[in-house]
Amino acid sequence: MIPTASAGWYPGMVAGLSVMPLSEFGTQHTALVRWAPGTYFNPHRHFGGEEIFVLDGVFEDEHGRYPAGTWIRSPHLSMHQPFSREGCTIMVKTGHLPAG
Repeated sequence: MIPTASAGWYPGMVAGLSVMPLSEFGTQHTALVRWAPGTYFNPHRHFGGEEIFVLDGVFEDEHGRYPAGTWIRSPHLSMHQPFSREGCTIMVKTGHLPAG
């Protein structure tokens, strides 16, 4: 159990991101990620795919705009450059989808 309302957040890989790790097993990682308004991440590829659930705010990438309540599933080796103009909190799970 992780008390997400009181657990600590850690600095993310770029300014404006905060991360709360939830689980890790092999190549699979699950975390909450908080995006400050105006945060842009580097283009990257997902080995093992990625699933995102937008908890609040609006998450975006070059493929679309995803408001709170949106679930996104990107396949193995998918690529994108995510950002959030307004800020958001997402739950993200990576490295668990089969290759092919």
